[in-house]
Amino acid sequence: MVSHWHCDTEPRATPTLTVDAGHAHGAVQEITMSTPRETSDSTTEKESHNGNSPTLQQTNTRTTTTPPSKKKRKLPPFLDHFNARDLKILFRCSVAFWVASLLIVIEPTLRTFGNATFFGCIVVMFLPPSGVVLIFIMGGFTMILGMGLAWAWGVIAMKAAQATRPQAETQARLQLLGQEAVRSANSTAYPAASVLVYDGFMLDTRVTVTFFCMLCLFVYFMARLRIRAPKLALTAIFAWIVTDVFLTIGPLLPSFQGTIPQVLIKPAAAALAISLACSMFIFPESTSHLTLFSMHKLVTAMSSSLDLTRGFLENYPNTSHMEPMQALRAGVLGGWAALEPAMGFLSFDLSFGHWSAQDITSLREPIRRVMVASMSMLAFEILQGRSQERMKQLSSNDIRSQELAQAEEKEKKHIYGRHQVMQSLNLLDSLREPEVGQSVSDSYHALSQASNPLLEACKDAFQAIGHSIQENNSRRWFGRLSAEDFARMRQSHVDVLEHLREERARFPNVANEALFASHQHLFDPNGKFHGHASQRHKLVGMFFGFNFEDRLLILASALIRALEQTTLLEKERPTVRLWFPTGLRKFGAWAFGGSRAPAVAAPDLGDFPQADKETIDEVQQSFSSRVHKPVRKRNKISAMILGFGHWLSNEEGIFAMRILIATLAAGIPAVCRSSSGFYYREKGLWALIMAQTGTASFSAEFNFAFVTRIAGTVAGGVLGMLGWYIGSGIGIGNPYGLGAVLAVYSVILMWFRLYTPPPLIPAVMIGGATVILVIGYSYIDTHLPSYGNPGWGYEVFWRRTVLVIVGFAVSFVVTLLPWPSSLSRNIARKLSGVLDNEADHYAALLSSWADLDSHNRHTSAVEAVTVRLAADLGALSGPIASLKFELSSSVFDSQTCGRIKSIAEFINYQLAHLHIRAATLSPELRRRFAIASGILDHRAIADVMVVLGIVAQSLKTGDPLPARLPTPLLKKCLEHGHGADVESLTIDVLKKEGIRGYTVCMSAYLGFLSGVDELVLALKEAVGEAHHIPDDLKYE
Repeated sequence: MVSHWHCDTEPRATPTLTVDAGHAHGAVQEITMSTPRETSDSTTEKESHNGNSPTLQQTNTRTTTTPPSKKKRKLPPFLDHFNARDLKILFRCSVAFWVASLLIVIEPTLRTFGNATFFGCIVVMFLPPSGVVLIFIMGGFTMILGMGLAWAWGVIAMKAAQATRPQAETQARLQLLGQEAVRSANSTAYPAASVLVYDGFMLDTRVTVTFFCMLCLFVYFMARLRIRAPKLALTAIFAWIVTDVFLTIGPLLPSFQGTIPQVLIKPAAAALAISLACSMFIFPESTSHLTLFSMHKLVTAMSSSLDLTRGFLENYPNTSHMEPMQALRAGVLGGWAALEPAMGFLSFDLSFGHWSAQDITSLREPIRRVMVASMSMLAFEILQGRSQERMKQLSSNDIRSQELAQAEEKEKKHIYGRHQVMQSLNLLDSLREPEVGQSVSDSYHALSQASNPLLEACKDAFQAIGHSIQENNSRRWFGRLSAEDFARMRQSHVDVLEHLREERARFPNVANEALFASHQHLFDPNGKFHGHASQRHKLVGMFFGFNFEDRLLILASALIRALEQTTLLEKERPTVRLWFPTGLRKFGAWAFGGSRAPAVAAPDLGDFPQADKETIDEVQQSFSSRVHKPVRKRNKISAMILGFGHWLSNEEGIFAMRILIATLAAGIPAVCRSSSGFYYREKGLWALIMAQTGTASFSAEFNFAFVTRIAGTVAGGVLGMLGWYIGSGIGIGNPYGLGAVLAVYSVILMWFRLYTPPPLIPAVMIGGATVILVIGYSYIDTHLPSYGNPGWGYEVFWRRTVLVIVGFAVSFVVTLLPWPSSLSRNIARKLSGVLDNEADHYAALLSSWADLDSHNRHTSAVEAVTVRLAADLGALSGPIASLKFELSSSVFDSQTCGRIKSIAEFINYQLAHLHIRAATLSPELRRRFAIASGILDHRAIADVMVVLGIVAQSLKTGDPLPARLPTPLLKKCLEHGHGADVESLTIDVLKKEGIRGYTVCMSAYLGFLSGVDELVLALKEAVGEAHHIPDDLKYE
């Protein structure tokens, strides 16, 4: 046996022991710990190949072997976009913004569109043409849908509101309006009747109430839609904007005027048309091109992991590889998450190239398997490095020495989870020997030489796959290879494939010989282990070697499958052609009884399980179906009342109620006689819009948005003033000067819009809107004067800033109603749900243990479900980071939630690894594993379920955990197999087929238990302990 330490991303005073055991017939040790969220930024370099063809992609990420002083300097991520593709996207978006801004300074369009012509630029800021045409069309459709629904509902509301006032009263009021206009004709430079109308002369309570009742109902449902369907956020936002026009102006009007929102819809439609034209004619990009680009980027990033692996083997136990490995792992997972949505649009894509949409889709599963295998390798190496760091912390941070130092102090510091930690430390003392570290180091150094040929072959395979994807994606129209060059390229990829097959077949024998040679002193001449049962931990390095060997072989096998599919596509698709949307063909195939032409698939991929949607849903259902709750019978009326109450008070209902209150608070001054004129002149409509868009579900989100959006408004206002005065000087606005300034500003604003980190994008959009508001209103004031124009230059800037602050003040008040929602509690509930899902996965694994081999088709589905859960956890990284902006009484702060998320990610991967690898074991090995590990022992199962259940419940409620829980679970597992003999532990046994899978399963199971143990301690440090029991409790 051997001891290691499970660590998280943050050092702390209380260490947690993680011990993995070596049982008879090959139990394994693995260091287990959680890993933090990280980012990745891999770079590629192109070289010439045969004079005119780029070679396989090369990477420069040998971080572990390059001294820090020689690292290549890189631009910050925000500025690191000086490449052809990003510059093309920037140019396309900048042209769209600039052309939309020119509509302001072109006299005919200004007079046609009215005094909100600048709204088109705001639309481009919200939805730049940065992607493929189809995705832009869908985004634009959601925007138009929102404005169209709001326009239709506004017309209905206006018709109904005007009908509430008798026609006779309307006519009498109009006569008074005419008389009053005559008397005040000389007191204003604008039409007196219009001034009186906007000052509220025609206001009527019945009309106003009808308007507000109907329009606020629409605003409420749009707010619910925004939370319910985040992808339709543009629909809700632009529906609010158009509704606000009806809400603030409609009650003032003396008669029905259903076209009042066209002042916004016309420039919006023009901007969408301009952006669509730019998408189609300025460096257009098909979905297949975007998908292959993302796939190439993903493959290139995974290729760099092999350099880190080589450095890990050569430099162990040096932990300098940790940071780049974590960054690369997060980058690959993020790249896959970005690739997945694009796959769904391939069937509707019209493209020109070698590969069809089905061909590209056929690469999805092989690439996914390569990604899973590559991430498994990185996870293993990251865990090893974190274990070394934790061991160093342990030597200087032993709680027993701390207790001795505090023995004479009156006030002793409480140590959370003391009982669990003490048991772990006592076990560690009995296992800590220099031979353990030396065994691991010897194994890795032996493998560093033995694995070099296979690592190089894998590297070549990555480059071949990336090269094939790049060639087929970048030579669609120009620079296409001749038939001879294309054949040579394919043959080079086939040679790489054959070489990888050879090295993969040779590696197990070479690696095993190297491992046995490094541990030869532990075996007698007959190959029998000559130690006692208590000395099996001396073999831990060998078992680590088996684990690494297995993961590398899985990666090689996945690369072989991916490269087979790639070379087959090259063989079957040697020429380019036009590929029509296959999604449209589905209807014809159904109508006429035909079938779609299948994608090209490798003939020997029949044993390659596919993660189809039906199987994934089946696996997820098998997890969730294990929940059985009693159903309490209620009468229908009670059930309807309770259901309606839950519907009103859920997350969507609370947010929608806040939006409704904000709308009323910021909109009512527009329909009061005493304030309507002021509201109209000062453009209070924008304060209403800011109040709606600034309202957040949680106080942390609002606080962050308030700071960033105010900063964005000020920065945008300053830029807008500079642009106005540079382009106009002291004049009334020169269209040519402003056009030139806006051309420069288009590039600047679009750079920020495209490449700013996602959390800051709303602030960038507010800043860009302020720039165009200042310039647009200034030009309109001097060229299209009308009642209520705010002035020009500085006058527009300070008014805009005040409106933003007023809008945020309203949203701040409503965010506190009925109480400020706690983001930390919401995150804790989501983490609790994740733990429930992992407990369901654990139960499903045990339930199907006897016939796991018959569920081999579920392997890919389990991987897909695991990646999906990992993506859900990854989505919490942003909210967790924003917890620092929250004023909350919750015990779950940013650090605690981050640690728990990391541990949950680790448990998720370990469970999946155990599930998938156990399915490959023979029934006999699976039986031996169950006996050695005790995974099917009912008491062990109960302990795991109890701990997971209590932890999940504590996350929901924040209640302290019991001081005594059946932890450490890892120690109990090791004690279960401690008495196993070592008589049959020989070199011949360790060479048997399946021993690697056995060691991986043992490692994954012990890692899972150590993760649960770590989870208990991490949560105790947040919620505390209760129900203390003395350590010296004993029978009298």
